[in-house]
Amino acid sequence: MLTWEKLLNPVRRKTLHESPEDSNTGAGRTESERDYDRILFATPTRRLADKTQVYPMEEHDSVRTRLTHSHEVSNLARSIGIKLAFEHGEAVFGTDHEKLQAKRNIPALLAAVGLAHDLGNPPFGHQGELAIQQWFLEKKHESFDKDFLEFDGNAQTFRLLTRLQLLNDKFGLNLTVSTLAALLKYPSVYGSKSKGGFKKHGAFQSERDNTRSLARDRAI
Repeated sequence: MLTWEKLLNPVRRKTLHESPEDSNTGAGRTESERDYDRILFATPTRRLADKTQVYPMEEHDSVRTRLTHSHEVSNLARSIGIKLAFEHGEAVFGTDHEKLQAKRNIPALLAAVGLAHDLGNPPFGHQGELAIQQWFLEKKHESFDKDFLEFDGNAQTFRLLTRLQLLNDKFGLNLTVSTLAALLKYPSVYGSKSKGGFKKHGAFQSERDNTRSLARDRAI
């Protein structure tokens, strides 16, 4: 049974599999707030400045890039979290909402997910996804699996944060399981027999173990 305590699990992947981080590194911040900060300063986030949102680059200086869009989404998500936590705290999160630090964790968690939601999108968005899929379909080889034939920005975001963007080891940005679970829009993996009724798969085969560990740690 899912509970808010499980869904807001502050434990990090590295802590579950190897050893905890130095607790002093986040003094004054909750784990969800640390997740937001890690995503904010990550290289893939800065790269969004070179990806346009809807329109190609304009000559004037009022351009909405993917970075601009992501900050706007993050801000709106945080506002929704603040309204939920401050105005409907007990109704939504129960009598333990103070223990859960909902007034800090919910806005920070939603802001982090909003900021990260487009990290894996290729240039030109969904058209870019289709171009990548088509290229691999035409160049199909035994070594190319559905990770490429059904390339998707959501799954690429999960790959970036758990594998490609490294701090100092194999755990990516080592985000909390609650943030990773919230980012995983579709809880199924490429290559699975069924998408479980979802429109897409949420992770590539290369991240299968990471999604399984999220389920095992009761975050999804």
